[in-house]
Amino acid sequence: MRKVWLKQIQSLLKKAETEDLQGVLALVSFHLDHASYREKELESILDGIRKNIPIPYIIGYTLVCGLKIIINRDVLNPGPETVTLIEKAEEYINRRPLPRILDLCTGSGAIAVVLAKKCSVDVVATDISAKALAVARRNAVENEVDVNFLQGNLFAPVNGMVFGAIITNPPYVRSGAINQLPGFVRNFAPLTAINGGEDGLFFHKTILTRARDFLCPGGSLFTECEDNQDAEVEEITINTGWKICERFPNKQGKIRGFRLT
Repeated sequence: MRKVWLKQIQSLLKKAETEDLQGVLALVSFHLDHASYREKELESILDGIRKNIPIPYIIGYTLVCGLKIIINRDVLNPGPETVTLIEKAEEYINRRPLPRILDLCTGSGAIAVVLAKKCSVDVVATDISAKALAVARRNAVENEVDVNFLQGNLFAPVNGMVFGAIITNPPYVRSGAINQLPGFVRNFAPLTAINGGEDGLFFHKTILTRARDFLCPGGSLFTECEDNQDAEVEEITINTGWKICERFPNKQGKIRGFRLT
């Protein structure tokens, strides 16, 4: 029966809007293997796919670096570029002793939770959205990790604190381009998680201007960006006195993230 359902789901997904078909199929397969489901629930999955509802929002979670991360419409579904950002940060953190790290604009808490699970480091995470932080706290509990979640705008909740690394996936979509996003993003992501202002770079400019005040000497800032923003982010980097240590390309070869120091 499982193979029959998976075949139907795979057929529908090939026609649906999705940026990562292979990843979505892996998530569906995991769900069918591990969830306690009835035929009615499987029918709801098929119906959701027909309506272009992303799988994580149908089943209520996604997989990030092997961990189950609860997802609902109060948070953005982490994409493959965010997974790359986490993996690069994990490598960096595990190579050196750090007092603590900061996940800025945490959303679902995926970055904070995975790094708290896989690294021996204290993790602080901030977000302006109380609803997003409620999801993030649930994810920390579900994955049995201790993360200090704080509500507020960017660095406001951590004033006076310093970190060995700052990791952020800030909003970076131009306000005028939000209506042009694929339906699986536009119709489900909260506006505060994607709206990067008129040029999409408001948060990058603000974070790169202020982040050094919250980093230990020699610390690094990890940030994600849109696939057509790398040149602009590099210009902001130069103007704010940062050095680019690493660039993170996606599978298509487009730069979607940086490590700065």
